[in-house]
Amino acid sequence: MHANLRRLLVLYFLLFAVAAASPTSANSPPESPPFKYPTYIDTVVPGGQDESQGYGQREPGDPFLPTMRDVHDTLSNCSTIRSLKLRVAHLSCSRSPDGYTFPLEFPRGSHWHSKLETLDLDGYDFNEKPWDEGARLDPSSWFESEYRRFRHWFTSGTARNWLKWLPLSKAQKNMTNLDLWLEAMEFSGIKTLRPRQMSDKGPEVGGVYKREPGPDLARLIPHLKLLESLTVRGEWAKDFILALPQNSLKHLSWIKSGQTGASVEPILRHHAASLRSLEWREPEADFRQRRVMTADQLAALGSMAPDLRKLTIDMNQNGTWPYEHLEVLATKFPKLTNATIFMEMTSECRRQMESSKWDFQGQGHKTRQARKAFHETHREREA
Repeated sequence: MHANLRRLLVLYFLLFAVAAASPTSANSPPESPPFKYPTYIDTVVPGGQDESQGYGQREPGDPFLPTMRDVHDTLSNCSTIRSLKLRVAHLSCSRSPDGYTFPLEFPRGSHWHSKLETLDLDGYDFNEKPWDEGARLDPSSWFESEYRRFRHWFTSGTARNWLKWLPLSKAQKNMTNLDLWLEAMEFSGIKTLRPRQMSDKGPEVGGVYKREPGPDLARLIPHLKLLESLTVRGEWAKDFILALPQNSLKHLSWIKSGQTGASVEPILRHHAASLRSLEWREPEADFRQRRVMTADQLAALGSMAPDLRKLTIDMNQNGTWPYEHLEVLATKFPKLTNATIFMEMTSECRRQMESSKWDFQGQGHKTRQARKAFHETHREREA
């Protein structure tokens, strides 16, 4: 209570300045976009474009939406948008109320008129609580005085929100961005979902942000009536994949799952009968081989996923081509038309060397003769 009383006393003297410096009132209706209603949004916040990351690829005539409010207003006013592709790039130390999250009405909720079919998010923090953000005194620099921190709190508009939300109940103050999204957006039409690089930044303790679990996206599942394509990254996705209705996914991409060839089998089996394409990969490590499928496990995948057309997987090697695995691909996947294989580049011999002695220059260690021998052997075994 002492901290709250202190802030109220300061606000008493500076409320007029805050009101003058704050952006347009949150109660004001969103402005209509000054452009033809689009059918998709592909942008990076802040900035609008960052094609090197695969986001922000605009066509001539597409609206320029460099802020979260721009995207929010467009979704609120347009009913034509079917795809949202958004990357949130945290490029500065300071924060504003809607700098990196949508300015959804808190706690009463907002409503977007567009009914999306594709949702591709990179870096959006569903765990963030608007109340916690309103109460936080984020500095523009860690070396700023307390006075400057308070001033930034005022001029950014955060103080205005904090004062408005002070009378809320405990349950309302615990609402997260995910709660507000569930009120604002209609998820029943989503067919393609790509939640990537979700923030794992927890509450600040002693100036340090603690790590916390991934967002509880399983709460979305009852609303995902038409979901058929899922792209995820990280160990958190295991429970999400298993919580989806059995054999509901046609396309699954899961990178950095933390699973082994044995432990991933029952997870993939949950959707195997309906899968048309599958990507399951792990990043290479300096200290051990990737935990890939054995030839028998790969054959089991072929049996339980008979309609698989496209497969992207890892294969390890030990001085030669993994012929046994390749033979399984040629004989156990009757409908497979596209196979992408990520071969291991680091050898066991190299792992036994000190990293300071590594030659980091790219080495293409598969010769023309080796490639020719591989193709000839593969054709013989496929025949």
